[in-house]
Amino acid sequence: MEKTPKKVALIGLDCALPHLIEQHIREGHLPTFKKLVEGGVIAENCLVPYPTITPPNWASIATGAWPGTHGITDFHVPIPGATPDTTNVVQAFSSERLQAEYIWDAADKAGKKCIVLNYPGSWPMKMKNGIVVGGRGLTVTEKRDGIKGMTGVVNLCYDHLITTGFYPRGIKGSFQPAKGWTNLPKKEQEPLEIAAKLDFRGSESDVAETVWYAMARQSGDNGYDRVTLSPTRNFKDAFCTLAVGEWSPVITTDIKMKDGSVKQASFRCKLVELSDDAENLRFYISAMWTYSGWSDPENIAAELVSKDGAILPGGGVIGYAMDWFDLDTFVEINEFYTQWLADAAATLLGKHEWDLFYMHAHSPDWAYHMILTSMYPELNKDEARRKQAWDAHLRIYQAQDKMLEQILEQCGRETLVILVSDHGAVADGPVFDPYKILVPAGLAALQEKQAAYVPATVRGDGLMDEVRIQSLRPDVKKSKCFPQRTIYIYINLKGRDPEGIVDPADYEKVQQQIIDALYSYVDPATGKRPVSLALSKNDARILGLYGDRVGDVIYALYPWYSGQHGNILPAAEWGVGSLKGLLAFNGPGIKKGYRLERNCSLIDIVPTICYLMDLPLPEQAEGAILYQALKNPNMKAEEIAKLKAGLARMETALQRGERQPWDKHECA
Repeated sequence: MEKTPKKVALIGLDCALPHLIEQHIREGHLPTFKKLVEGGVIAENCLVPYPTITPPNWASIATGAWPGTHGITDFHVPIPGATPDTTNVVQAFSSERLQAEYIWDAADKAGKKCIVLNYPGSWPMKMKNGIVVGGRGLTVTEKRDGIKGMTGVVNLCYDHLITTGFYPRGIKGSFQPAKGWTNLPKKEQEPLEIAAKLDFRGSESDVAETVWYAMARQSGDNGYDRVTLSPTRNFKDAFCTLAVGEWSPVITTDIKMKDGSVKQASFRCKLVELSDDAENLRFYISAMWTYSGWSDPENIAAELVSKDGAILPGGGVIGYAMDWFDLDTFVEINEFYTQWLADAAATLLGKHEWDLFYMHAHSPDWAYHMILTSMYPELNKDEARRKQAWDAHLRIYQAQDKMLEQILEQCGRETLVILVSDHGAVADGPVFDPYKILVPAGLAALQEKQAAYVPATVRGDGLMDEVRIQSLRPDVKKSKCFPQRTIYIYINLKGRDPEGIVDPADYEKVQQQIIDALYSYVDPATGKRPVSLALSKNDARILGLYGDRVGDVIYALYPWYSGQHGNILPAAEWGVGSLKGLLAFNGPGIKKGYRLERNCSLIDIVPTICYLMDLPLPEQAEGAILYQALKNPNMKAEEIAKLKAGLARMETALQRGERQPWDKHECA
């Protein structure tokens, strides 16, 4: 009988691009990826659900169901009863919004031990005997569910920048003579200080007023070259002293809350810039985190302490986009976070019993939003800058490779390991604003006095512009329809919507008008048509989209338009990018060195796991078993045949009773 796995570890790498991973494998850079891919099966045509975006596709990976079934139909979901425009949606990161059963919930009911680490939408936990760490956002300390826009809150705060310059969201100050300090080293030469009042941006708790001190110092005769960060003017209390380019180790301190309580916070710092005259300073303080409030059982979080890693929500995207720091620092932030995930996974798998492990790492997605456009020669003619982007890309995946190696050490030979991404990505194209189509067609109107559109001037232009468009407010009384979320247009329907103006008798007519307008629009800047597909809600069932959480018209764009993923179809390719997902299997019962050419989908993962592990199928699972990935696709049928033959022999023996085979009454 073919061996089957005793455990399954699914490791999710958000937005990971399989063809670029294989490129780095061929270059000799990713030994653990090489071991898993070349020693198992990799899918060449993994077509992810649409929209090609985070929450719905991770839900499909864990339920085996299409978005129309599990109900997470985009990054956000509509607010019931509100006007269905983009301002009335909230982020979808909660297990309570899910309308399908997770594989770990089905396995838990069957008595299996399950661990879920940083998996979007897995919180709150419904298992009786499992472990869930994070799941309210993209990182363990982050909460996004139910929040408008594209940001979240964290259990303490996002990052800070203490600076003498003008940087968005920075804490600006100017150096003054450092006075009133105690216990300074002898012969200190004219130290300078900035008293920085921290803002604790994004905190889900009210933090008491907190002032820290950044002191510029001179180690020799060449001017200011070090900065000390301290919570008081007592040098003995200092957190760290750094030269330019240096990172601190993980620092832990007490932070006072407005209610008088105290939270123990951890963070890291880097001195990004300091001129010798102290006129230019950029001192970066990472996001701060606590080891509580984000695990179930509650005590698990305290186990997940990493010596070198750090929990860094946001992955440095905002800081890099606003020029707080350079690309190297952005990559370092993601290396620290990936190391924390590796240590957390190793601790969970090493200390606790488990049969099924699901985890998610977000760094590839953060990286692609920042560097993928720079990697494409047609969009970036600067060879040096392009090389820098490719070098950063390699470092991001080398960190993932190291994480995989650390996790595999805890898995053993009897574990089926699955690598998967929720979608791919392509470079940024011209930003797509559906109002530019719907307003001239007389189908929508915008409120007057909208904030003027200002082209982005920071890195990640496309991402920032997408956020701007999401904030446009329609004139409800004059609009027959509204764009909503990534791929939908809703008709402003009487009887359904609060201020509906379209008679239900005209519903299909307006649907067709919207579809015609989308298809007929040609972007005057490029001379090309942006819309590759437009369907009625009824026809969108072919995409796995249906139910009361999808729009009346669903559309998709060509890959050379808009942001990197979301409103681009799953098979699209452009430049160095592709929307196809990563899907690789390695372990007992799996072929070795096999490339799976057939179309497959993320919803096929759960049925395949359940087939190999003899697990109960989640109630709403719709995918297929990937028989072509198995060493012996007929192993279950052969096992049943053997059992039937054995049962037949036993029945014959029972019928024979005490008689011997040579007894003349044997055939009576």
